[in-house]
Amino acid sequence: MRGKVLLAWFGANAEALIALVIAVVAGVLGLTGVASVAHVNSAILVTLAALSLALLRERWGRESEPDTREALLAARAALERLPDQLERINAVDDVISDARIALDEAAKVRVLTGSEISRVLAEARSEAKEWIFKGGTATFVRAVVIPECVRRARQNRRELSIRLEILDPMNYELCARYANYFRRMVDDPNEDERSWTAKQTQVELYATIFAACWWQQRYPRLKIAVGLSSTMTIFRWDMTQACVVITERGPRFPAMLIKEGRFYYDYWRNELDESFNQARAVPLRRAPMLSDTPTVEEARELFTQLEMQLPDAYSDSDVAEVVRHAIDADNPYV
Repeated sequence: MRGKVLLAWFGANAEALIALVIAVVAGVLGLTGVASVAHVNSAILVTLAALSLALLRERWGRESEPDTREALLAARAALERLPDQLERINAVDDVISDARIALDEAAKVRVLTGSEISRVLAEARSEAKEWIFKGGTATFVRAVVIPECVRRARQNRRELSIRLEILDPMNYELCARYANYFRRMVDDPNEDERSWTAKQTQVELYATIFAACWWQQRYPRLKIAVGLSSTMTIFRWDMTQACVVITERGPRFPAMLIKEGRFYYDYWRNELDESFNQARAVPLRRAPMLSDTPTVEEARELFTQLEMQLPDAYSDSDVAEVVRHAIDADNPYV
């Protein structure tokens, strides 16, 4: 331990010791006449240089002490602030991570146009074990989706689940609002929407309910449910176990495709479930047996049993139109 202290002392006072040794040696050699005057003068200069170096080192040490103290205090303050800064950095990192996930999911929402929509919906029908719909009258579902999905389910002898949320046909004002909205949205006089009326909307809705009952009796493994909404939507959702397609008015307008496994898919499933739970359920189990070619009387009896009596103004030809639209509907998008 003493050796280390002594070495430290020698290191701190090296310049002074060197000057002392040189001075002593030069003095002795000069007095004894061994060294010349020139050598003694050179030794004096070296001694003065060593002393100057020692003085400069000491002065630098004294002057630098306050700066060192201030630097240490600043470093301590910075270290004390470091935990808060790290928390902010972690918070920013979390926000960036969430944004990255959202952008990644958004990139997986595919926009469909034109024939792509029809192709994607056809692919969805080919493997559909369930079909969830929310929209207006479900005309396309009634004309294309249900018949094709039932046919494929029957071929594979598998269960099929279909759930429809449509407008309430008994709410005439709602049907009129729906028809008026889409009638005002088109400029081309050749567009079908230009001729839509509240009564035609009603007929389509009654036909969808009738078709649900008729197909339920045609395929025992079909589980079908219909809910009636009191509010209008301008969008339509078609969801299977594999994807959801969201569009406005069929393949003439762009649609969005979201595949299962993305959180947007789960979001829409939750939304459609909650919306259906708030709709008024149609008691399809009360439906009487319907023949392969139902009559007007069968149709009137059906809606009576469902507590959805047809309007008194409906003639037999109106009821026959409901039946025809129910079991022999044309694809509205062809």
